[in-house]
Amino acid sequence: MERPLTQNRVLFLPANQSADFPSGLSVLEACHQLGIVLSAPCGGAGICGNCAIVVKSGDYPPTPADLEYLTADEIGRGTRLACQAKITGDSVLLIPEPKKEEITGILTFGEKRAVEVCPSVKKLSVKVEKPELDGNPFDSEDLLFAAGLSADNLHVPLSMLRHLPDRLRQSDYQGTLVISDEKLIDFEVGDTRELCFGLAVDIGTTTVVGKLVDLTSGRIVAICPRLNSQRSYGDDVISRISYANDKENGLSFLQQAIVNMLNEIIDDLLRQAGAKAEHVYEMVVVGNSVMEHLFLGVNPRYLAEMPYVPVFRGPHILTAQELGLHLHADGHVYVFPLIGRYVGGDTVGVLLTLAAKLQQIWLAVDIGTNGEILLCNRGQIISCSTAAGPAFEGAHIAQGMRATAGAIDRVKADSGEIKCHVIGDAPAIGICGSGLIDAIGTLLLMGVIDETGRIKLDDELPVDLASITRERIVGQGRERRVILKKEDDGSEVSLMQRDIREAQLAKGAIATGIEILLQEAKIGPENLEAIYLAGAFGHYIRKDMALAIGLIPKVLEEKIHFIGNAACTGAELALVSTRERELAETLAMTARYVEISANPSFQDIFANKMFFELG
Repeated sequence: MERPLTQNRVLFLPANQSADFPSGLSVLEACHQLGIVLSAPCGGAGICGNCAIVVKSGDYPPTPADLEYLTADEIGRGTRLACQAKITGDSVLLIPEPKKEEITGILTFGEKRAVEVCPSVKKLSVKVEKPELDGNPFDSEDLLFAAGLSADNLHVPLSMLRHLPDRLRQSDYQGTLVISDEKLIDFEVGDTRELCFGLAVDIGTTTVVGKLVDLTSGRIVAICPRLNSQRSYGDDVISRISYANDKENGLSFLQQAIVNMLNEIIDDLLRQAGAKAEHVYEMVVVGNSVMEHLFLGVNPRYLAEMPYVPVFRGPHILTAQELGLHLHADGHVYVFPLIGRYVGGDTVGVLLTLAAKLQQIWLAVDIGTNGEILLCNRGQIISCSTAAGPAFEGAHIAQGMRATAGAIDRVKADSGEIKCHVIGDAPAIGICGSGLIDAIGTLLLMGVIDETGRIKLDDELPVDLASITRERIVGQGRERRVILKKEDDGSEVSLMQRDIREAQLAKGAIATGIEILLQEAKIGPENLEAIYLAGAFGHYIRKDMALAIGLIPKVLEEKIHFIGNAACTGAELALVSTRERELAETLAMTARYVEISANPSFQDIFANKMFFELG
């Protein structure tokens, strides 16, 4: 049967996947339909230049966006931006493989407190009396009786009943019961009590971390970090909400992208541990409000429209089979509850990690694409979310990148000269979030940037500024920049004036959220006993630089503590302990959400926090 004339066969390499697509469809949309992951931070708007592909055969004339973001040499070699390239005929396209080092900066561990291991999954070894003719036997009742249980307090699902008769007889009436959340989910041949695993998963906007945990000991046996495959639909939650609503089957594509990625993570974890999927009985998931909606296939549309309403608070318990995950088919997936609007299950995870400190006064800030903030005032918890934007993760910065090889991650002044550390001791090709904060803080302290964030003109620079630094300040207006590092091949990494403005917006948003929470609690920075910085960005920034730019309140450096990936740690705690899970639900219900944009002083506070405090 011949294909319709409007259909075109496109082969994607190196995946060797091909399909027919209508004329006029963008290559990026074709990738979405096939589940091929291609980074597109701007969501396909043609304004980031990141979704490059290589045309091996086919007609894809350069677009205006190609001419702006690609070099003449790249265009000559067939490189095009997938979001702008329209399919008009049969073609062969090469999708660049993601670099392995991209995952090296993903933070997997966080500060953890000791808890008693008491998971919701239990395994019991049983020996069942064989049925006799003179009795009144029932397979399921006899099995429960042998384990000292009854159908009155333990549900036996139909899926279990269907294979129980054969399994009992194949095992000669001896085996292992698997119980999860008061439900009998399996009867396994032999003694399999030592084969009992669960998964703790943190679904972030940018990264996803999965951990395989031995539920008998609480020990982590394997870890797998990945970049979130949904990044090809946009680098922030608003662009993904837009995709879910504006594109046909958009929500389905987004959900399937994260489910497929989780299955890849699960398969990797099982390979690392030498374990089998049928012995993984539970998954605990934390994520921000939008990520949890998309994971469950629930449209988060109204989170992007005033008055910003989530569909659910949660928690949710589903089966792996319902979601299509590579666990035991009747294994449970527990999704953390939300606190309010954009303060989601990941923030509940942070709160659970800090639960031993609830009678103190502290501030916790999880800085990512969004900034979630918690303020604890002797057991009274208030929270908020700020639209920090992705600047601190390298996005919307002229030479911004993730914390991988080639990224400047540390900047300091040494005898009046700007010195940079580059990850992997490689040539510098860009700057990551911690390097951005360092660069701004260092230039503020050197007098190169004023309190408004403006790079000073030549005649305004300090008279004692080293000439080697003075020579690195070039350009005018929006194009004014500070060359941070020059390489032997002539390449440079610079901090642009517009980069400082992007960082100011992010810094201003977070500082505003903190200020409003402090006002709500009627306390000042001097009352804080501790400030906890969570997340990858919070882990890598320097305390003195966070203070220098006014990202966090002025406190003694010894009060600032890094707690790592506390969201994922919270998922681990809830996985290994039902008591911790109950505590997480209680904390989520009792924490008060504050909508900072509704504060009458919001605009004034935000405008003030955009400035840098010098001296």
